Amino acid sequence: MIRHIAYGKAILAGMSGAVAWEIVARILIAIGVPFFSIVDTLGAVALPNGSALASWSVGMLLHLLVGAIWAVFYAYFFWSVLPLRPALQGMVFAFVPMPLAICIMRPQLELMHRLTQAGDLPASGLFGLSGGLYLPLSVAAGHLIWGTVLGALYTRPVGYAAKRPPRPVHFAHSQAANSVASSPTPTDDRFMFATGIECSYPTLEDGAWRMDQMAACGHYRQWALDLELVRSLGLRYLRYGPPLHLIHRGPDRYDWAFLDEIVAGMQRLGIVPIMDLCHFGLPDWLQNFQNPEVPHALAEYARAFAKRYPSVRLYTPVNEMYVCAKLSALDGLWNEQRRDERAFVTAVRHLAKANVLMMQAIAEERPGAVFVNSESGEFFQPCCPDPEIRRIADFENERRFLPLDLLYARPVGEGMRAYLADQGMPAEEYAWFMQQDVRQRAILGVDYYEWNEKLIDSNGHAQTLGELFGWYAVASQYYERYRRPMMHTETNRMDAREGPRWLWRQWHNVQLIRRGGVPVVGFTWYSLTDQVDWDIALREPLGNVSPVGLFDLNRDPRPVGQAYKHLIHLFDADLARDPTIEAVLREAGRRHA
Repeated sequence: MIRHIAYGKAILAGMSGAVAWEIVARILIAIGVPFFSIVDTLGAVALPNGSALASWSVGMLLHLLVGAIWAVFYAYFFWSVLPLRPALQGMVFAFVPMPLAICIMRPQLELMHRLTQAGDLPASGLFGLSGGLYLPLSVAAGHLIWGTVLGALYTRPVGYAAKRPPRPVHFAHSQAANSVASSPTPTDDRFMFATGIECSYPTLEDGAWRMDQMAACGHYRQWALDLELVRSLGLRYLRYGPPLHLIHRGPDRYDWAFLDEIVAGMQRLGIVPIMDLCHFGLPDWLQNFQNPEVPHALAEYARAFAKRYPSVRLYTPVNEMYVCAKLSALDGLWNEQRRDERAFVTAVRHLAKANVLMMQAIAEERPGAVFVNSESGEFFQPCCPDPEIRRIADFENERRFLPLDLLYARPVGEGMRAYLADQGMPAEEYAWFMQQDVRQRAILGVDYYEWNEKLIDSNGHAQTLGELFGWYAVASQYYERYRRPMMHTETNRMDAREGPRWLWRQWHNVQLIRRGGVPVVGFTWYSLTDQVDWDIALREPLGNVSPVGLFDLNRDPRPVGQAYKHLIHLFDADLARDPTIEAVLREAGRRHA
């Protein structure tokens, strides 16, 4: 397992444990309890002829160093391995260095001390076990104190306190603001091979802790290199989510400094962004997706964004509305962390309304804008002919469409309409959705991962099924429902060894559906680099690296990155003969007018 290590936090935790050990040792010695002092021993060996203060200081420095080294080892190999509370897990880890200290290090230190000066330390004998029980018991107790403090302090190696956001690296200069407005975006976009920068930023712990993937994956520090890596693969299109929580500071308050540099860098490199304006999270001042102010606040943000960056043409206003609402308000993992149907419907209403209003606001400022509405391609299969299991599967297969139905003003079925009413959606709000029309400039993005297809088991619970029917079958259902031009907007594989094979399977799905006449205008491997804690859907800040990127977090290429580069080279010239996206949108409008 690859880990994201918070080195500073690990070192501080290890040193704090060493300090706690020494404090307890001094107190016990002062009150007459026989307790072996590791610091005195280290100091006597390292500085045999020094004063008491100098010897103690050197011993304490060595004690801190050893504590920090073992703490880094803990962070790499032991953190989050056991299903225990952090302090207890650290205490268990202390049993790793403990026998080494008792049986090897303490006898060796004693021997070294006897060789350097005529000291009179009590002999501990073979393995340090014959000098009195207080010697090994003292070392054991010290390690348990150290481990407990280490475990208690080394937690949440990724993310940050929501009230203390990071400062992305940017280099403000006079050219940035000018370049973002001056460089034109090509209007002859055809088939779009793309990747993305993973940019999720939901909150946990009632909004106190933010899981910011751009921070965890190093993009805030290495954004310039990341943009160059995009072009090194032969890609021009990039799904990019500006950090909403860092930019939108309050009503009519924006901090564009970091994004100005990003947009200018994209223009210099010829990268065409698909700007992802809301990706699984909100600024602190908007709280979460239960807040009815969210749609209008995000619409104003979208309007301000379009005004500032007129060169941006491709937008994803709200990413994966269904997934965002489900994980935030039904599964209780993120943001509002609710687990009830009414909260889910409320989140869906607000996300869909935000998407509609954002598309309208952007279109007013940028009439030529194209919207890539990225949504997770879901499917639920009943396990057996039980009528109740089939009912659950049928309901979930309707509910997966709910946010898109509202966005695209497609009337829902009678049962789903009753469900919405029962869970608090006013009739006038539903009527408002049905009166909107934002489809004309819309491309439907369907994401697909190996967990998107689910089996409703005999207990009525959804279990991951793996790739049963594949993107072709699932995406076909979405196309038949909405009849929009499509894009495969996300895919990857958690097993890096299987990445190239998964890439080609997804691509062959795209080829097959295109041969059937479905207008698919793009394909995306998501994301550019590995991601952090996506194997557990960001529900805890563990720091486990998911090796799904075209590059790892050191920015070294993975095999799937090389495979994608080859795929693009192989098909790019052929796809350059595709009709332009503008032509595809016009044709879709004529067919379904």
